[in-house]
Amino acid sequence: TPFQRIKVFRTAVENFVNARPREWVALVGFRATRVEADFGYVEYKIVCQHREAWQNIGPILQSKADLSSFCLEVSKKLEMRYESPPMPVNLTASGMNFRGLLEDLDIVNSGEDDVEIEMRQQKMAEKSLSADDLQDVAALFEIREK
Repeated sequence: TPFQRIKVFRTAVENFVNARPREWVALVGFRATRVEADFGYVEYKIVCQHREAWQNIGPILQSKADLSSFCLEVSKKLEMRYESPPMPVNLTASGMNFRGLLEDLDIVNSGEDDVEIEMRQQKMAEKSLSADDLQDVAALFEIREK
């Protein structure tokens, strides 16, 4: 995922939090907490401060669930998802390699074609999204009045 999309995601989350001043005080942090270069992903943590005291856990959990659902919908809209790298397949038994046999049977090569994946990624890269483009996602999560 390009860093520009991460910035759009953060701005969308910040707008979501700021639009609910009766629930949230502020977006306190948006931090990269884990970088797994070998596996091809970066993990981010979102830290928000709620208006309620921690003893009143019900509204806090509901607000947290709403924020999590919003983040999921925004990540889908921005096509931010983790795709694990292909693992090498080594199927040998008694010195006989079955990989050629499996490829002939189309067992190894099933799934999305590399060309289709590349075209989809290129199409998404051409789109220039901003946090304002995600208002339809924000509209799914209505602000609750107390």
